[in-house]
Formats: sequence, structure tokens, C-alpha cells
Amino acid sequence: MKETVTVKKTLLMALVITLLAGCMATATQPESKSGPAQPARPAQGTRIMLSPDAAGTASSERDTQAPWGEAIVRNVTAASLEVHWPDPAIATGAAMIVAPGGGFRFLSIDSEGEKVAQWLNAQGIAAFVLRYRVMETPVSDEDFNARLGVLMAPLFGPGIVQEMQKLAPPAIADGVQAMKLLKSKAQSWSLKPERIGMIGFSAGAVVTLGVCQQVDAADRPAYAAALYTGPWAIDKLVEDAPPLFIAAAKDDVLTAFSTPPVVKAWKQAGRPVEYKLYDSGGHGFGMKQQGKASDRWTDDFRVWLQAQGVVGAGG
Repeated sequence: MKETVTVKKTLLMALVITLLAGCMATATQPESKSGPAQPARPAQGTRIMLSPDAAGTASSERDTQAPWGEAIVRNVTAASLEVHWPDPAIATGAAMIVAPGGGFRFLSIDSEGEKVAQWLNAQGIAAFVLRYRVMETPVSDEDFNARLGVLMAPLFGPGIVQEMQKLAPPAIADGVQAMKLLKSKAQSWSLKPERIGMIGFSAGAVVTLGVCQQVDAADRPAYAAALYTGPWAIDKLVEDAPPLFIAAAKDDVLTAFSTPPVVKAWKQAGRPVEYKLYDSGGHGFGMKQQGKASDRWTDDFRVWLQAQGVVGAGG
């Protein structure tokens, strides 16, 4: 009996010593040079909601195909960002929010969204495709297609100016919120705040310009690009507005008149602006290769990004 008690005491003592040794080892272990563990960044392709869907309306958002064959997104009522990371081997720490166009009726999510993100990734730039809020359209594709002409009519003619002024503010607010999010997560997501920019197309360019005009510098991109922008009034550009790359085509029958006033506003404010006016390309060329002058906009944009120090000469 005594032997059994002795064995139990010995085992108990050994267990106590082992636990104490483990605690001491943990206490004396040097802190990692990288500091405390950072929360994991979102996975490739993750959708990050920018605001709670309090009304439960996000279910009406519809990824579909337009009558002309392009992928579009309709009825966005709760804004989100879709994550596209570059290959870590070429990542520069730069990031861009991508705002597709669509006249605030829908989002041209392919040629002005996903494919833009893929191109940016190839330059080592992280891309976040912004699904900003747009106007409500018929739920069914059949009804939407039947009413498409009526829905788009205000964009052809002088009414487009009023349409942009009326529908842009919620989308711009989504863009500002997206910018705040990226800057707040820059360290944990291995991004450089001074290299976080924004690019927009058509209505998405209006969103981009609206974000560029925010009074608080923390809410603005470090650099921006606006492709065939819709009309947007700039009474007075904010100080330290970001460097701007802006491009359009001469044969754009929809918004050709919208670009020169933006260029003028940047120049009058003494802010850097790179203006590319292509002989051909029409409206909405995005990442399409049409055998027209606008096809080279990505080459021009890459050179400009190099000049801004966003990517290297070999990027």
C-alpha cells in the first residue's frame, strides 16, 4: 500500500514539474520579431460587405447577362468589395479599388471589373472590385430587358447630367467607405497606404472623382484613374487632390463632353493630370480589344503608374 502511495506521489510531482517547466518556457520565449500574429487577410474571391444588409435586400442583387452578351450585376442595394490578390512573388503592396460603369442602372462587372482586376494583379497590384449601390430595376431578366430602352433613355441627351447628380451620392459614399476599409486594414493585409488608389469607368469614374473630392485626405485615394467619365460638377478641387490619369475616345457619343472639364479642374488647381484622348474606341471600351486606338490605354496607364512609383519599370 505504501508503495502505491509513493508511486502516485512521484507521478504527481513529475506532472507538476512538467507543467511548471512549460510555463517557464512560455514566459521566457522571446517575442517574435514580426510582433503579435496578425489576422488573416480575406481569401481570394471573398466578398466583403461594406455595410450591414439591415433591410434584407441584398438577396435581390443579380449577376446576369445583358442582352448584348456582357456579364452585368443589377439591383445592388448593399455595397461590397470583391478581393483579387496578385501573385505574392510580384506583389508591390499597391492596391486599387475598381468601380465598374453602367449608368447607375447596373455594373459592367466583366470588362470594367473582373478583367481590370486581373490586369492589375498582373502588375503586382491588389484589386478590390466595388459593387456600389445602383438604382432598382425589374427583378426578372425578361422584364429588365423589356424596359432597358426606357431605363437607359435619360442617359442619352442633356438629362444625363441630372441623372449623375441624382444617383451618384450613395455610390460615392460606398467608394469612401471602401477606401476607409482598405486604409484601416493596410498593415494586416500587407498593403502600403501611400499606394492605395482607385480606378473607375463611366459612372464608376464619377464615383472615383467623387471620392477624390473628399475633404479629408484619409478618405481619398493616393492616385486615381477615370475612363470615359460621366459628367460630374467640380466647382473647386480640394487641395492635394490625387494625381489623375484620365482617358476617353473622340468617337464617344455618350460622354465625350464630360472629360475636358475634369482635366481643366485638375490643371487649374495645379494638380498632376495625364490626359489621353484616343481617336477611336467609343464609349465603354474597358478591357475590350477592338482593334481601335483605345486598345492601348492599359499600356499608357502602366507607364503612368510607373511614373507615380506605384509599380516598377519592369512591372
